[in-house]
Amino acid sequence: MSSNNEVPKFGLLVPSTTEQAVSLLTQYGGQAKIMSGGTDLLYTMKNGVKYKTPEYVVDISGLPLNYINYDATDGLRIGATTPIASIASDPNIAQYYPVLNQAANTVAAPQLRNQGTAAGDVIQDTWCWYLRNNYPCWQNGGNVCFGVLGDNRYYQSIFGGRLTYAVNPGDTPVAYFALNADVAVQGPGGTTNMPISQLLPGEAIVDGKVKENSLQHNEMVTEIHVPPPPANSKSSWYKVRARQSFDFALASAAVVLTFNGSTISHASLVLGGVDVAPHRATAAESYLVGQSLTPSTIQEAAVKAVEGAAPLTTGTGNSFRVFLTQGAVTKALTLLS
Repeated sequence: MSSNNEVPKFGLLVPSTTEQAVSLLTQYGGQAKIMSGGTDLLYTMKNGVKYKTPEYVVDISGLPLNYINYDATDGLRIGATTPIASIASDPNIAQYYPVLNQAANTVAAPQLRNQGTAAGDVIQDTWCWYLRNNYPCWQNGGNVCFGVLGDNRYYQSIFGGRLTYAVNPGDTPVAYFALNADVAVQGPGGTTNMPISQLLPGEAIVDGKVKENSLQHNEMVTEIHVPPPPANSKSSWYKVRARQSFDFALASAAVVLTFNGSTISHASLVLGGVDVAPHRATAAESYLVGQSLTPSTIQEAAVKAVEGAAPLTTGTGNSFRVFLTQGAVTKALTLLS
């Protein structure tokens, strides 16, 4: 189902402002897509993925969206085209948002972190190999999820699905969920701020297509905002992957805990690589509040984190990732104990 790995011809559009970028997206309808780093878009274009290959590319890499600003009152603001490597090396992020620093440092390989961008990691398409090899699945204009019946070991949800079971592949989005981040989305009517959970619902039908994000064809992410960390909070990240040097998560966990002495007063625990969107482990969060971090509470929290899991039993099956997820949660919590 793959192509000859040659990038098809496309029109290159270079706007001078975000407003002009949105205008171009509107003008060319669904036949134009935003590109900055291009690590995701160019891959799908080379593989000839039908519904992901645009006729026009709107290059926003030259727009003034490459920045990281931190303020103790306002929190953290990251421009859409900021390289992931900059997030991974920023001293304020390392100090105040360790979970985001650690997640950014596990994205792909150094070369891709240098090229890939903040917004790109958030809104990238799933890396399910059926989609990436141009199978006619729901996300590629078809009416079936091949992952349900086929090889679903690595890229399909263990928490169920509907039209798609393909997992959200990002690392930094999991940290953003745990940090209660919001995003600025610019469209024809101006800029709208929304929780990142609204941007990444897991499954959305937008412009008549099945997508993992809620962006319409003439909208673009311009900024990610993370509120100031709560006082007396700690955070951590742990990722399980097949290849330690460079791979997507088989399971990951982002944890943000607020303490009153040694007692947890607030808990945020989000799982990555196991659901169609970053998965908030609400049962584990509720359990952790009022507890101290001990080996027994960590073990119980890890069990509660996978409550509601419904791993696939057809095809290859992926139930082993339930146990990997428990391990990721155990590791992330242990780092804070």
